[in-house]
Amino acid sequence: MRRPAVLAMILIALAAAAGPASAAWPSAPTPRQVERFWTPQRMAAARPLEMSVGPQGRADVHLGPLPRAARASYSVVATPELPPYAWNGRLFVVQGGEEGSCSATAIDSPSRSLVLTAGHCVNTGPEHGRPGTWSSYLEFVPGYNLGAAPFGVFVLSGRPRALPGWTREGNPDFDLGAFLVAADAEGVGLEDALGGGARIVTDLDHKQRFESFGYPGGTERMRGCVSGYAGQDPATITLPGPPTVGIRCRWAPGASGGGWLIDGGQAIDGITTYLHPDEKTISFGPYFSASTVGRLVAGL
Repeated sequence: MRRPAVLAMILIALAAAAGPASAAWPSAPTPRQVERFWTPQRMAAARPLEMSVGPQGRADVHLGPLPRAARASYSVVATPELPPYAWNGRLFVVQGGEEGSCSATAIDSPSRSLVLTAGHCVNTGPEHGRPGTWSSYLEFVPGYNLGAAPFGVFVLSGRPRALPGWTREGNPDFDLGAFLVAADAEGVGLEDALGGGARIVTDLDHKQRFESFGYPGGTERMRGCVSGYAGQDPATITLPGPPTVGIRCRWAPGASGGGWLIDGGQAIDGITTYLHPDEKTISFGPYFSASTVGRLVAGL
């Protein structure tokens, strides 16, 4: 006699597990519902997503520790509201029912509403032999500073994108994610609000001067680190795709997806995606080529 009731309770529990853990929020929310979901308290408590890669190129994605102070070695960006700094921002997501955060960059594109980040910020990568699970409740806050959103917030429109090399294979060479955002609550589009975005460049010489940005450790202030090219990652050289490249910046969890800008901040030629567990002085990211980021953002 009690079996139907027990079954109903199980189905309710499974449905709750598929969405945000903190409340019974809809699985397909409107932009305004996403905005209401990300309260200042949830933003402050969101755990940074992090990825590490082992010697054989095996990726491990997980939520990092609760927000903590960023390392003093990073430079605080004093004017995050000014371009090109303003094109960088903090990204909030729900992944696996948990609230997490990454970094991301507004991109100059035909749609004028494109955001670029790490693939593992929008998709978990393969789990137990199955394609990865997509993140939900994506909200991009350009110029995020001490809880303030100087340009408003921009919520996912449609579905995020990630390359099959990441979602099906978990290959760090393809750990790139992109998505379009809706206009803010006042009806202003992303590039209109920011006055532009970073231009994606591909297939350049590895040796560049990179200005990288992110929100490491869940910090509420944008940080920056300047570095030259630090070499390819030996762990990814044997994997399909262009090997990942490194910079000498010790980006902690939460900086995943943060842009590597060149040409005075006008162009983007890389993003932070991972560290090695035994060597954390170098951060790595996919090489920007037509077959990686070019393929990802085609038509956006």
